[in-house]
Amino acid sequence: MAKIVAIAEHRNGKLTDATLELCKAAKELAGALGAEPAVAIMSKDDTLAKEVAKYIPLVLSVTNAALEGYTADGYTQAIKAVVETQDVKGVLVPHSYDGVDYAAKVAMAIGAGIVSNCNKAAVEGGSVVFTRNTYNGKIQEMKKVNTDKFVATFEKGAYDMEAAGGAGTVTAVSADIANVRTKSKGIIETMAGAVDISQAKIIVSGGRGCKDADKYKDVIVSLAQKLGGEYAASRPVVDSGWTDPARQVGQSGKTVAPDLYLAAGISGAIQHVAGMKGSKCIVAINKDPEAPIFNIATYGIVGDLFEVIPAMKEKL
Repeated sequence: MAKIVAIAEHRNGKLTDATLELCKAAKELAGALGAEPAVAIMSKDDTLAKEVAKYIPLVLSVTNAALEGYTADGYTQAIKAVVETQDVKGVLVPHSYDGVDYAAKVAMAIGAGIVSNCNKAAVEGGSVVFTRNTYNGKIQEMKKVNTDKFVATFEKGAYDMEAAGGAGTVTAVSADIANVRTKSKGIIETMAGAVDISQAKIIVSGGRGCKDADKYKDVIVSLAQKLGGEYAASRPVVDSGWTDPARQVGQSGKTVAPDLYLAAGISGAIQHVAGMKGSKCIVAINKDPEAPIFNIATYGIVGDLFEVIPAMKEKL
C-alpha cells in the first residue's frame, strides 16, 4: 500500500511539536488517499522511534552513526532510502530551519515535485491540493504537483498535535550514508537554560510601544513569567537591543503557534504577523484602534499597555 510519510524532527533527545503535528497531517492525508500513514525517523539508534510509535501506526527507523547529528546530506540519503524501499506517495517535512534546508534536496533526489510553506492540504479528484502563504501571508495560493510523488513542508501550527495512543510498529530501514560534506563541531545555545520559544504554549510579545528596555522587562517579561510562559519581541525591539535575537518573532525570526499569543505595543506589520498568525488565541493591546494587529486578533484591547498589563497582573 502507498504511504504518506512524515519526517520526524527531534532535538536534544526529544520529539518536537512539529513531529506530532505531521503525524496528524499524515493520518488525514493518508485516509483521504486510501494510503497508509507513517513516520520516518533518522537517528543513531531506535530509542526515539519507539517514542514516535505511540502516535502513528508505522515508524520507519533509519539508524546510522552518521545520523547522530543533523546534516542535509545525511537526511537526504536516509529519506531517499526510505522512499526506494517503501511505496511512498508523499513526504511531509516540518517547515523549520532543518526542514527547509533538506526538503528541496530530497525532492530532487527522489524526483518529486515540492510545495513549501503549506498551512493546509486537501484531496480533490485524487490529487493533493496544498494551500500556502505568499507575500508574507497576504495571499493564500493553492498548488499541486505534476509528479507521481510529492514533498511538502508545513508551517508550525498547520495541524493540531496528534495525541498518543496505542503502540505502532517500528520497521528498520537500511541506508548507506556516505559523502556527508558538513560536520557539526558543536551547538551553541543562544539562551542557556531557556526553552525554544517555538515550543512555548504561552507567549507574551512586546513591540516598539514598550518604549525602552527597562519598561519592556518590567511589563512584558514580568507578565510572561506570571503566566508561566515565554516572552518574545518584534524586530524593532531586538534591533534596539532590548532582548536576545532568539526571542524575535516574524519573517526574519521564529515562527510560533502557541495556545496564547499576547501582543503588546505591536502594530502588526506583515513581517511580524507571518511568524505568529498560526497562534490559537491572539490577544492584542495597542493604543491605535486602526493597528493592523487587530485584523487577526481573537481579542483586541484598545488601550495603553502600561495601564492594561498592570491591571492584568493585579488580577492574576
